[in-house]
Amino acid sequence: MKNTLKYIATIISVIVITGSYAQQTRLTNLYGQNKYSFNPAYAGESGCTEIYFSHMNQWTRVEGAPVTNYLSANTRIGKSLGLGGNVLIDRLGMLQNVSASGSVSYGITIAKQHKIRLGVSGGYFQTRIDPTNAIAIDANDVIVQGGIQSSSTYTTEAGILYKFKGLELSFASQQLIESRTNAAYPTLEGYGLKRHFVAYGGYEIILNKRLSLTPSIFYKGIKNNSQLDFNLDLNYNDFIYGGLGYRMDVGLIGRIGINIRKLFYIGYAYEVPMQNIASYSGGSHEITLGLKFCKKPKKELPLEENVVEEKNTAVDPISRTVDTVTVVERIVDTVLIERIDTVFIDNSKPSNAEVKKALFNAEDHLEFENDKSIILKKSYGDLEALTNMLLIREELKITLEGHTDSNGTEAYNMRLSESRVKAVKKFLVANGVGASRISTNYFGESKPIADNKTEEGRAKNRRVNMKVVGE
Repeated sequence: MKNTLKYIATIISVIVITGSYAQQTRLTNLYGQNKYSFNPAYAGESGCTEIYFSHMNQWTRVEGAPVTNYLSANTRIGKSLGLGGNVLIDRLGMLQNVSASGSVSYGITIAKQHKIRLGVSGGYFQTRIDPTNAIAIDANDVIVQGGIQSSSTYTTEAGILYKFKGLELSFASQQLIESRTNAAYPTLEGYGLKRHFVAYGGYEIILNKRLSLTPSIFYKGIKNNSQLDFNLDLNYNDFIYGGLGYRMDVGLIGRIGINIRKLFYIGYAYEVPMQNIASYSGGSHEITLGLKFCKKPKKELPLEENVVEEKNTAVDPISRTVDTVTVVERIVDTVLIERIDTVFIDNSKPSNAEVKKALFNAEDHLEFENDKSIILKKSYGDLEALTNMLLIREELKITLEGHTDSNGTEAYNMRLSESRVKAVKKFLVANGVGASRISTNYFGESKPIADNKTEEGRAKNRRVNMKVVGE
């Protein structure tokens, strides 16, 4: 049996060397957690520094079957630029491929919700053939006679990513510029790198504050060979991930992962073969380890030090916490806006300090109904005062920024912060402030100003920051 398996391994290697390109690029079943591994446009997309290592062992009962080790890292530089790099070691029978490449990406945002990233990468590719332990069908085969050989070439890749709310679409061309290694076999050309196409499409459906479901499709193809996966993955609070996939003409894929403190990730996938080599293969195992580091920005106060609190007020506005929304935030798909009767007590033009004080009070006392994007009526007074200021100071423009704590999934929190900040804008517009004077942005849980491990810290992170444009 052992010799039979070696014979199979030899056949696999010869086929790969002489013209099959089915596994020139990395095969993975955990691509959902590290999308940078198949598209350079994902470099820096999360805004954090991510490091992943994965090990995959295919067809476990077949001697000489593919074994792949992969290490990658990517990060964000500034607001738009992404950088990344990866190293791949892939063994298949008597063939070993080693590659290393670096990536750069750049992202733009259109109409605040349509996000596009473009990425390119380039690197080095080496193939090594060692027929020492192979069972030769023909002792005079040029590969066997040639002994251990190494040759190299270059690799290139380009990709694009588009995201709109829960929708995510990406496309990449791996080995974009076809090349061939400089093997020294007298009658054989080198190992040719052929252009591959990779596409991913998915939509995240938020079920509640902790659960989300993502159906997705993954395509990888070259010439007449292609891989098409249909997936359904469940995310519980960005903590536990699980899902099933079906790979056409191959079989089923099961995957599970755990994200510890949103810092350390460990995932496992098992591919159950149902066709082709199912009768003598033990399936394919893959394990991935990941680290994710996100910078915590410094706390910025929206007020200048020249703001003076009214007399007989016990709390100094500069010393108070300015970024607290005191009600626990939950999913928002309901927005209620009421027009209030604005009464002008004083027609004198308010100073910059008075405007900033009104912004501070509106921000500091802002509260919403639980599980909704409805502003509580007790917050109306401060919003009304801010409205008065803005109606008199018609030249002023303001910006609103929505933030949440880390409870719930990242997608949930992003949409929550978006809905809350839009509710504040709609309140101001409904009471006469021009919509063009109010810009909005939302960041979900990505910009905490306090520790999310404590209730006090989470309360500080639930906020809508308000400031005059240009500060």
